[in-house]
Amino acid sequence: MNHLTSRRSFLKSGIAMAAGLPLMQSYGFTNRENLSEDELYSIFQNPPVTARPFVRWWWNGDKLAAGEILRELDIMKAAGIGGVEINPIAFPGGDDLGIPSLTWMSPEWIEMVKVALKGAEERGMICDIIVGSGWPFGGEFLEGEERSQLLTLTSRKVSGPGKLQLKVDELLKEASPQIHSQYKNPDKEIYSVCLAPLQMEQFAPAIDLPFEKGKDILDIALPKGEHILYVLVKITGFQAVINGAPGAAGPVLNHYNPVAIRKFLNRMSDNLFPALKDTKGFRALFCDSMELEGANWCPDFTEEFKRRKGYDVAPYLPFILYKVGHMGQAIESSEITRLSGLAKQEADRVRYDFFVTCMDLVRDRFLIPYTQWCNESGFKSRVQPYGREFHPLESSLLVDIPECETWLWHSDGSKNSDFVQRPTYTNVNKFVSSAAHLSGKKVISCEEITNTDNVFNATLERIKITGDQSNLSGVTHSILHGFNYSPLEVPFPGWIRYGAFFNERNPWWPYFKLWADYKARLSVLLQETDYFADIAVMHPLADMWTKFGPQRDPFPHLRYPEYQNRIWEAIHRNGNSCDYTSEAILQQSVAENGYLKYNNRKYHTLMLLEVESMMPATAEALSGFVQNGGKIIFVGKEPCQSAGFKNYRENDSRVKTVITGMKQQYPSQLFSVAAPGENTLSWFQEVQQQCGIRPYVAISNPTPYVSQIRHQAKGKDIFFFTNCHADERFVIQASFPESKGNPWIWNPETGEKTPCKPLSGNQLQIDLPPAASQLIVFDQQAGKEKYTELSPEQTGTELNGWKMQLKHIDGKEKTLDWPELADLSTNEDTRSFAGEINYEKQWSGTIAPYHWIDLGRVYGVSEVSINGEKLGCHWYGRHLYSIPPHLARKKNPVLQVKITTTAGNYLKSSEDNPVGQNWTKRQNWQPMGMLGPVKLL
Repeated sequence: MNHLTSRRSFLKSGIAMAAGLPLMQSYGFTNRENLSEDELYSIFQNPPVTARPFVRWWWNGDKLAAGEILRELDIMKAAGIGGVEINPIAFPGGDDLGIPSLTWMSPEWIEMVKVALKGAEERGMICDIIVGSGWPFGGEFLEGEERSQLLTLTSRKVSGPGKLQLKVDELLKEASPQIHSQYKNPDKEIYSVCLAPLQMEQFAPAIDLPFEKGKDILDIALPKGEHILYVLVKITGFQAVINGAPGAAGPVLNHYNPVAIRKFLNRMSDNLFPALKDTKGFRALFCDSMELEGANWCPDFTEEFKRRKGYDVAPYLPFILYKVGHMGQAIESSEITRLSGLAKQEADRVRYDFFVTCMDLVRDRFLIPYTQWCNESGFKSRVQPYGREFHPLESSLLVDIPECETWLWHSDGSKNSDFVQRPTYTNVNKFVSSAAHLSGKKVISCEEITNTDNVFNATLERIKITGDQSNLSGVTHSILHGFNYSPLEVPFPGWIRYGAFFNERNPWWPYFKLWADYKARLSVLLQETDYFADIAVMHPLADMWTKFGPQRDPFPHLRYPEYQNRIWEAIHRNGNSCDYTSEAILQQSVAENGYLKYNNRKYHTLMLLEVESMMPATAEALSGFVQNGGKIIFVGKEPCQSAGFKNYRENDSRVKTVITGMKQQYPSQLFSVAAPGENTLSWFQEVQQQCGIRPYVAISNPTPYVSQIRHQAKGKDIFFFTNCHADERFVIQASFPESKGNPWIWNPETGEKTPCKPLSGNQLQIDLPPAASQLIVFDQQAGKEKYTELSPEQTGTELNGWKMQLKHIDGKEKTLDWPELADLSTNEDTRSFAGEINYEKQWSGTIAPYHWIDLGRVYGVSEVSINGEKLGCHWYGRHLYSIPPHLARKKNPVLQVKITTTAGNYLKSSEDNPVGQNWTKRQNWQPMGMLGPVKLL
């Protein structure tokens, strides 16, 4: 049975398994078909708790107390947070107040979990929990081959004839992986010793050399000539759990060992779950991303390989294994056999089979049993199913709530840190969300705003842009990274594991709920409707795995092809939309009336990115698609061979024959286009014209900063547009040829809806100020209210000469004359400030000719008042305020502006604060305050 036949069968069984799950706690998910207009708008106005942002709740060092757990739940509830993921983690350092740590799975720790569950239930919140602690799963209680295993090697050039003596300890040290999280006491042993030639064009197995196990010296008799000596080393328990809390730290679990996996999971279900009878229980049990640092072995690996692939892998091991570096990456070595010709082709194909076997074993022995174990206990599985050991797309088909991740990257202090050159969604997001679409899942979870180098300086505006980009990649639910368990008695800023300082001590925390409400409304609309895509994109995964091996997602050492993750962006920015697909999905798809259909998904175009290798059954599926009117685009290269070793010559011939036949019979439906250069935006515009691809929304003058997604529901066509530029406004004209009905703007900030006035037909003018987004919904309801107007231009009368009062978070206050607006971080006297900045100016006469106040460039959250009457609040984008007529007529009005900042500059300047310095000393000073120009418009 070839690997794709096996993969297809497991995809079918996995989807069937999901369909046949026992009835579990719904936690308010509606997922109802055909919601009416009133029902959909009603839940948009008042989203359920399931759509609200959750947080990863770092239980720092498990230094827990019941009262503090409940206090923090109150804080989160008030801020609009809908749920928590209990996440025990190693203590991050700082003043621990002498509070002892509880041990994972101890009676005392279980009691705190019960407190959290009951507290959340009383507050109408939801609980998930991570299985174990840190990542990947593990613990000191693991024994022998229950711990992760690695088969690796060391090699050297040797000459004979003669005898060679090598110290075993030195060989074992040479082969040891150079990884970040090493376990202190791994078991190491020599697995085999062999000799191979310096160069090889026709493959021949290496010569096995006998050796005596347990000896300190390896005695080797060398034959005449020059050789490469390979020493294969098996290491058990080589990796330590990253940031494991007490009781769940230690060696990592062997994710290839089914007995060890079930034993580990039962440790939790046997001890914790019986204690939860009086609680609502968890929504889902969480598994973080797989960072197994190259783990590739289990006791029966060779037997499983032969059973699955039909041949023995042992003769090839010296030529496909490598020294292991950070996150499992190969370390280059000059002392290996130089393969060429057929020998290299054969070894590459076997290496591909080796990696696929690793993936299939982890899928069969961990991923599927993990979801079954969760479901047996009445909970959902929530998993980040990516990394070297997972298929980046197909693994997400097999879990209940697939999860990806979106990072908030370092800011150089410029407000417009480029979200285009370095978008915040990671490369796996589109794989994960596509799998969810293909398997009919509406909740696509995301570890969001992950932040390790901009801590304390994340603004709500950057959080919004980051979250918007997350939604563009297919995410429908945010789990923020994260909220730190930290008692108030801990000196400022508290215990900090990671994150954007989601904490009540953050100066802008009182405004957090504004973002939470925005995000909840957007999330529920995306969860309750269907994502639309008209193009399927296939990546050259088989080619990459054959040539370079799997990559450590979501941060691969290599991208193949280099542009691969920019293609979907270009498709969306030009008015189409796409899902990713795979060989197994294509083989199960149905070609009909010009569409490629899989479950409820259908695509009129299939795009292959430099795909050279595929199985014959995949090529035949492509042929069936074009025979039924479909369109295929080969980018850069065309399929010409198969992947894997067994019967590869026959398989290669079949692939070539099918592809050649397609090109001869259906030339008008097959297109070959050059690979894109730097400008993928204009490249895809040319592809649209060359290949006859019609956008469902035609956007005037597309820009890299504006993108969109499309969702659908009964009688409704829904578009989400975003502008990720923090300074520049874009006013675009967009035509919607497929959309029927009347266009409305649904406002996720307020829950209000306003009719859109078309320019003509279904052509709209869409106003996207800096950092803005817009939801446009077409339905049959006629608009009667006032149409939405464009925001005003920036010409007007400039205001200068402000007084400024600084209210520092440490309680100190200072008043300054501020004749010209400037960035506080550029002034030695103000750069260390954090808190509230109050600007005040009295206007002579009235401001009756004016209708707006535009604050210009602002770093922080703004509130504006006239004579003490508040005009509103802005936490991102253009800080533009409408002036009510009754205030415009007031004589000599007093204009007041309050700006609330981040805490980063203060902590950077606090050299006696070790926690703050740990995160901020390498950061730049961040711009702060109202820079203007402030204008009356």
